[in-house]
Amino acid sequence: MSGFKCLVVAGTPGVGKSTVSRLLAERIGGTYVDLSELVVREGLYNYYDPETNSYVISEERVSARVRELCESGRGIVISTHYPEVLDSEAVDVVVVLRLDPRELIARLRSRGWSDKKVAENVMAEVLSVVLSNAVARFGTGKVVEVDVTGKTPDEVVDELLHKVRGGATPAGYIDWLGVVEPGFIEELERVLEREPEA
Repeated sequence: MSGFKCLVVAGTPGVGKSTVSRLLAERIGGTYVDLSELVVREGLYNYYDPETNSYVISEERVSARVRELCESGRGIVISTHYPEVLDSEAVDVVVVLRLDPRELIARLRSRGWSDKKVAENVMAEVLSVVLSNAVARFGTGKVVEVDVTGKTPDEVVDELLHKVRGGATPAGYIDWLGVVEPGFIEELERVLEREPEA
């Protein structure tokens, strides 16, 4: 069994959160919760925004519901790209999955997403947005980072469990800015600056 009651697997869309979270929950005999699905299923949102094609969540209700879930048992594994809305007291550890932006761009394009949506999410990964938000909310002591680039889901779960159980050094702050070429970022910026299609 796990040494935690409530673990959050976070990361930019496309890094493999759902796959890793399901596998982790299975491995430890825990319960998997996809936060986005929970929000929609239980109506934990304020309204639906057709412009962004997404639900605008009620942070208060989401945080309260996750607190209930975390207090109800052990081995709760929550998958999300917005960990900063969760109660920092209820969550034991946040694992932020990181993926080389050059690989992420290919994954997101294969989903048929618009160039702008792909660029927004890849830029968020380059700039460590999910990691920064997690550290701001939970502190460095509760946040662990795992680079998933070139690893199978099983390898990621092994590394994740090793880091969580071993009390490994908190997030090492992977710096993609030192890895990607300046032209890669300039291209993302060009896409983001383009006028929306009419």
